[in-house]
Amino acid sequence: MGTNEQKSVCASHCVARGPGLFKARIGTVHRYRMVWTVAFVSMAVFLLAQTPPVRADEISDLKAMIKQLEDRVNALEAERAAAKPAPAPAAAPAPAEVKAPPAAPSAPPVAAVQPVPPAAAAPYRPPATIKDNEDSAQRVDNAVIDPTMKGFFRIPGTETLMKLGGYSKVDFIYDTKPIGSYDYFVTSEIPTSGPNTTRGTQFTVQAKQTRLDVDLRRDTEAGPARLYIEGDWFGNASFDFQPGSYQAQLRHAYGQLENFASGYSFSAFMDNDALPDTLDFEGPGAAPFLLVAAARYIYKVNPHANVTLSAEAPQSQVTAPTGGGKSTFPDITLRGRYEADIGHVQLAGVYRRLGWDSDDGEMESTNGYGFNLSGSLKSMGEDYAVAGAMWGKGIARYVSDITGLGLDAVVTPGSGGLQALIERGGYAAYTHYWTHKLRSTAVVDYLGMNNEPYQAPETFRDSQYYSTNLVWNPAGSLNLGVEVLFGNYRTLDDHSANDTRVQMSVQYDFVR
Repeated sequence: MGTNEQKSVCASHCVARGPGLFKARIGTVHRYRMVWTVAFVSMAVFLLAQTPPVRADEISDLKAMIKQLEDRVNALEAERAAAKPAPAPAAAPAPAEVKAPPAAPSAPPVAAVQPVPPAAAAPYRPPATIKDNEDSAQRVDNAVIDPTMKGFFRIPGTETLMKLGGYSKVDFIYDTKPIGSYDYFVTSEIPTSGPNTTRGTQFTVQAKQTRLDVDLRRDTEAGPARLYIEGDWFGNASFDFQPGSYQAQLRHAYGQLENFASGYSFSAFMDNDALPDTLDFEGPGAAPFLLVAAARYIYKVNPHANVTLSAEAPQSQVTAPTGGGKSTFPDITLRGRYEADIGHVQLAGVYRRLGWDSDDGEMESTNGYGFNLSGSLKSMGEDYAVAGAMWGKGIARYVSDITGLGLDAVVTPGSGGLQALIERGGYAAYTHYWTHKLRSTAVVDYLGMNNEPYQAPETFRDSQYYSTNLVWNPAGSLNLGVEVLFGNYRTLDDHSANDTRVQMSVQYDFVR
């Protein structure tokens, strides 16, 4: 088929069969038009490439035939498209069911802080004072003073109840005469002789009484348990005429399980509930007041009566020419207490073993002992009275005005024996409520000692303390107060001096 005739026959044959062929397979051409056309043209080109060179008129004929074929294919596609109905639009496929992803395990819901249910009311609820010392004391059966449990919340995930308490307090203090204790009124610090008597007036502003405390409570198989911690900023409680400095001081740190307690807190010899409601941090000089490390047990006789036995850290405060005090036995305190709705009464006794150790190895000892009778009594309306009387031999360490002065005992000249000194005194106070938010407290106090003639002339002989105040609670936990204090101090050589102090205080309680 290499001749021109053969090519013409082939071409004619192709043209003759072409229309029938395309009509029979128009559907395929429609779908594969581009592929078919390309293949057809490619084959023609391939055949042309295999033949000897042709003339120009033959090439023109072939191009014309290819053009006719393309036109025919296009016409057939147009006819088919016109005769065929337009296809209905395909329905949108139904959306597949979307399955929500499995929910992540949710955290347990955080429960809202629930109020702590009220506690059983104690048989005795002491009057509230601005110092808030009544909440710090150890109580029989770990009873709470406020049965509403105000301020307590449950620690999440535990059975422990917690309260954060305390207050901020600033004092504006003006002394009309010299006194060695700027921050609180200690009558035994009024100078009776020497250059300090000429120092004149003094104005002080301090916030050392500001207090923070943490109260933790829970029920256990052995009974109610409590952990109590409290501190203030009276850590530099030395009378060195350097006002304005602050140092943290531990006031309480003890644990109590039912009726057994141990740690650092009030001595069992003192009566915390019989202290007057004063703005002054010190209070009456004859009132026993001591913070001490101890272990105690409270025996509950009945709901109103209890007995406490306490072993307390000893310290012999002795006046001696050389050496210093020595302790060989803990101070043992025993007290009985009766509580009722109208007040309470308490009688406490303490036994002490006082010692002195000289520089040359000589050691002397003697016994000390004392008693403290105190109580409170509710009066008309919200009014109430508190009072206390103490007597002892060798118990100066426990008494506010003379603790730290070395007056538990004195070393006798010549014999070198140790002689315990006698202390005696008492106080009374009355609190009157003018309105529910306005109250006043008046205090009278006396403290004296039976001195030995060989003591130094400047030794404490007696003191008097008087005060009256007005405290206003305008709203919430805010308290404003003004107080006037008068103190008189006399020494063994019969020199005496006095000071009048005016104190104004602003206090805000964290929980009250």
